[in-house]
Amino acid sequence: MNRKKFVVKRIHLEALENTRDLGGFPTVDGRRIKPHRLIRSGELSKITANDIEILKNEYNLKKIIDLRTDMEIEHKPDPEIDGVKFEHIPFVDTQTVGITYEKNIFATAIKKVKSMDMPANEYMENMYRALITNENSLKNIARFFEVLLQTEDGAILFHCSAGKDRVGAARMVILSILGVRKETIVRDYLATEKFGAKFSKKYRMLAKVMSKSKKVSDYAKVFLSTNKEFILAMYDEVEKRYGTVENYAEKCLGLDEEKRERLKILYLEG
Repeated sequence: MNRKKFVVKRIHLEALENTRDLGGFPTVDGRRIKPHRLIRSGELSKITANDIEILKNEYNLKKIIDLRTDMEIEHKPDPEIDGVKFEHIPFVDTQTVGITYEKNIFATAIKKVKSMDMPANEYMENMYRALITNENSLKNIARFFEVLLQTEDGAILFHCSAGKDRVGAARMVILSILGVRKETIVRDYLATEKFGAKFSKKYRMLAKVMSKSKKVSDYAKVFLSTNKEFILAMYDEVEKRYGTVENYAEKCLGLDEEKRERLKILYLEG
């Protein structure tokens, strides 16, 4: 069957480069994700008044879900937005990422990297697997879906720092449950390489300057990349443990067939 290729597009905002509406994504049964319902993004700390107006007036923004840790939020808090409800649902704990954050988040991460003996790609693949199977992550992914099931209208914006790893995991699970093909989900994930380029360049340069270490610089390049193998590691983990995304959703997230159908009613056209 000849399928029309879906083009990944960003929402054009002044300060947010990696903010995208998932509306329009095609599903295996010929339907599409409703526009202005699910928005993925990176950190919001630099959002402008004009950006807020666009998200509120054009996208009917109702809720923001912050997937970051307490320390990340303390370092770069989201702005308060009138009429928008905030939910804090951290997708990882320090055990998952293997880093105990202190006052200086980036310096602590550099210290951890210097002591690592695992190849950077292997570390990232393991982290992606943990993102959707770690006990803490599962608890919070389930909470994430509770918010989705409770939101009957308006847009939900979910974000982490770069809009890549934790957002990528959340988006992979949501879109898979809604019936979007793996190839489309992977293509959207890889688009972050382009839309998040400024963020990645900034932190690669910061790692190089702060550490003066080639190892740290090389690791940072991998950590900030959108390697196809990272997201495929999540699919592999789900298939290996549960066989299908539906089994994973039911056994790990409490999303039985009735709730999965409810999600489709809420977030799919037709």
